[in-house]
Amino acid sequence: MKSPNETFAVLAPNLVVSGNLVSEGNIHVDGTVEGDVQTVHLTIGASGVIKGRVFGREVKISGRVAGSITACELVLEESAIIEGDIHYQSLSVARGARMNGNCQFSEQDLDITALSGKRPTIKTESALAFGDAAMEAT
Repeated sequence: MKSPNETFAVLAPNLVVSGNLVSEGNIHVDGTVEGDVQTVHLTIGASGVIKGRVFGREVKISGRVAGSITACELVLEESAIIEGDIHYQSLSVARGARMNGNCQFSEQDLDITALSGKRPTIKTESALAFGDAAMEAT
């Protein structure tokens, strides 16, 4: 059985989702989401649109976001259009990307769990050395 971090969901270009999306895996959006999105890894393709807040550990945007973004690692490709505030730990912006909002850097861990209230589970090498019981204790 795959761990939640290895799962992958794709929202096709002709798909419109009304409501929030919460996942501990990977989401690729080529369609439209009218609601908030929280996931570990999020990719918004060139045709992808999110009308709501975005929370993620690794977020790569080629499409459009109309709402705030909170991401540990944020990559804005040249076709990205952002209309909202950005909170980040690492930011990469390609030439041509457009942003309209405030950008705020944070050295502290960002809370990317606003929708679910729990942090995504990612096993580290040191924890694996002591087995799954070590992960449950942390």
